[in-house]
Amino acid sequence: MNSTRRGPLTCAQREWFMDVGIDADAPWSYATNFTSVIDGGAARLGVVLAAIGDLLDRHEGLRSLLPTTGSGRREQHVLPTAERLGEVVTVAPAGPAADQAIAAASATAFRLATQQPVRFVLEVATGAVQRIGIVVDHSAVDGWGMRVLRTDFLQALRSRASGRAAFDGRPTPEQPLETAEWEASESGRAYAQRAEAHWRRQLGALRDGLAGWRPSSGAAPADPVLQSRWLASAHAARAAQAIATRTGMPVSAVYLTAFGSAISLVEGSPCAGIRSLAANRLSAGTQASVRKAVMPVPVLVPGAGDLAARLAATASGQLHGHRFANLDPARAEAIGAEVLGDLAATGAAAARFNYVDASIVGSAANSRSLGAEAIPFTDPAVQDRICEQADRPGGSRYIFSVQHRPAAALLTIACHSDTAWAPAAGDMLRHVEDVLVRASA
Repeated sequence: MNSTRRGPLTCAQREWFMDVGIDADAPWSYATNFTSVIDGGAARLGVVLAAIGDLLDRHEGLRSLLPTTGSGRREQHVLPTAERLGEVVTVAPAGPAADQAIAAASATAFRLATQQPVRFVLEVATGAVQRIGIVVDHSAVDGWGMRVLRTDFLQALRSRASGRAAFDGRPTPEQPLETAEWEASESGRAYAQRAEAHWRRQLGALRDGLAGWRPSSGAAPADPVLQSRWLASAHAARAAQAIATRTGMPVSAVYLTAFGSAISLVEGSPCAGIRSLAANRLSAGTQASVRKAVMPVPVLVPGAGDLAARLAATASGQLHGHRFANLDPARAEAIGAEVLGDLAATGAAAARFNYVDASIVGSAANSRSLGAEAIPFTDPAVQDRICEQADRPGGSRYIFSVQHRPAAALLTIACHSDTAWAPAAGDMLRHVEDVLVRASA
């Protein structure tokens, strides 16, 4: 197996592995895969295979291995496009066999040192492709990247069918290795200094806001267990949309403010420092790239006081901080420990917030959850009840995720079983919903 080039991981890739908290090649890693099923348009099998080749050629991250070096660090090794193409494509006859093949691909625990992080399942009937299942490991893609992947693949499919070049006139994507090279450059280091200064300011304000507060949960155990609870809520979505329309604030800031209120309630803290995940795609090249780019930036959310004032403060922190998300995770962790001390990893100082809507993933993908479970959160049949997902090892210690449409939203809290959040997760989801509904009225 020959790589065309190799180099270090990007900050965003390293941040993902650090947050996961357990080796990313573990058997449960399939739980974070992104899955998308698209219409094959009855295209000929050869045309679809050629389009897959075009896609892999355009996006190096989909044909890279991430082996661990002798120093214990992972590297990116980019493979030639044609190498082992058969290992990422499964052809299945239409019907139950194809459904089973897509389900099996979705449940792939990618071994990133030896396997490319993508699988394609082609459902074929009489030589024509009816459906195409695409599964990508989260280390190689985020929600925005999945939209780019779908768009580029469909573009390649149309071009191959008509005999045209696939991506003429489209922006050239910045490859992950190019990002890693920039991060190590003089301009990348200058950016990192500005980002560090922002993190210090935000965490300093959080330290002052938490003065006298003590956490109710201890340090994370060596082998943490992740628990997830979710609520599909039309009430929360409509209320959040109404508040955003009335105030001119982003919908994401509305949810983030309500989440801060829930944290302060369960932790007994006067405020919350939340790592808001930012798309971190500031150039045409990164916007055109299939990759994992989302990274956290600290936002201070007041826990009490006038809701309009708290919302404005939260939205301001979110907007200002977006520019400073691309910080080496090891530096971010060191700054947190230095500024916050033993509060750095607590639920009131290090919770994460992830927000997805159609502007990020595209409207076609935004009616079901993006993971393998594909929860149809817009369906009234799944609304208004707290549901549990199976426990698993590892995962983010404290995180609230929102997948939003104006008519319905999927709210998910995941946390480790030893935290104060675990027994209160359902109540926290209801609290977020109640805060939004009351505020909209």
